[in-house]
Amino acid sequence: MKPMSYSTLLQLALLGVLSLPARAEITDCDRLASHPSDPDKVLPGFERKDIDLPKAEATCRAVIAADDRRARAHYLLGRVLFYQKKTPAAILELERSAALGYRQAIFVLGYVHYEGTQAPRDDCRAAQLWQQSIALEHPWTGAYLVDGYLDGRFKACGLRLSDDDLERYLSISTSRIPYGESEGRLEAVSRKLQARRAALAAAAVPAEVVVPFDPAKYSQLPTECDRLASHGDDPYHVAPGLEKPQMDLPRAVEACRAAVKADPSNPRLNYLLGRTLGYSGRGAEGLANREAAIAANYPQALFVIGYLSLTGMNQQPKDVCRGAELIRRSAQQNRIAGQLGFVYYVLRGDFKDCKLRKDKQEMQGFLAAARKVAQGDYYQNLLADKLEEDLRALP
Repeated sequence: MKPMSYSTLLQLALLGVLSLPARAEITDCDRLASHPSDPDKVLPGFERKDIDLPKAEATCRAVIAADDRRARAHYLLGRVLFYQKKTPAAILELERSAALGYRQAIFVLGYVHYEGTQAPRDDCRAAQLWQQSIALEHPWTGAYLVDGYLDGRFKACGLRLSDDDLERYLSISTSRIPYGESEGRLEAVSRKLQARRAALAAAAVPAEVVVPFDPAKYSQLPTECDRLASHGDDPYHVAPGLEKPQMDLPRAVEACRAAVKADPSNPRLNYLLGRTLGYSGRGAEGLANREAAIAANYPQALFVIGYLSLTGMNQQPKDVCRGAELIRRSAQQNRIAGQLGFVYYVLRGDFKDCKLRKDKQEMQGFLAAARKVAQGDYYQNLLADKLEEDLRALP
């Protein structure tokens, strides 16, 4: 079988396909350059000051010349070259060792890019390499990867780690490295993670009690107002819906005024009077009716007037944060436009300055509920899928 090139081996290692075990036999390279923290070392190891660097370089080169597939020897040669500031050659040896699946080389190569003194700093390359070495359960990777993530070093890299990931990765370090050997690093990272847990707990918002709108509290008998002004998207309309061009607005306004006078607490009729006045360019006259429908938690009014508040249309006072609150309330009342719309506006950043709940789990619930309401509607489900995908990418 034709041996694979270094580039092919490296590609396979980067894809997580290849993890070749290091050879266990002790070589002269090990005797001169073993690293104390290498989990796959075969000798106790030496600190930098105890290594005869030129001799170790020559010896490791001779070991590799005899067998080019010694992953640990490539790593150790990279180590002694790095100590001698022969950085390009050192990185080449580390890459060769990493391509052969040697986890200490993968970790150290990531550290070289992360630390950025002898090579250009590249946080994303470090993150990529450390994800490989943590998958191989390299002991020190967990501490460094979690520390960098908590410090925000990988924000621009598209790396998203869950709280469970962070806990699991750090435990790989703490379960394998004695605290006495970590010089305080493990304790420091553990404190950071504990502080993050405390902050998340403090920011958690208790679940709200949402009372579903009950149409049975109000008359459901169709009125002339319903026949002249019903909205087809209103989940609680009691007459066929009409679009604005189909409506006789002067007649509709008078019919809805009469209907509200006869049944002033009915939120459906108050919403329809507000609708007809808004379409007639007299929205200010219907503000009180809109508020009456909102106060009763009428789902259609919550969404529509929330949207009008975002835009200032139909003489509704423009107030983005009030609009955000109303649209969220409409989502809680199972109004599909609110369920999709609230998530969309949050992801777009429209509500970034508003002090209201923007909980990822709640928004995922809105999307799940919207799919049930959509009942197979292709476009609504497509939008829900896209919003779900963008929502998952949030930290």
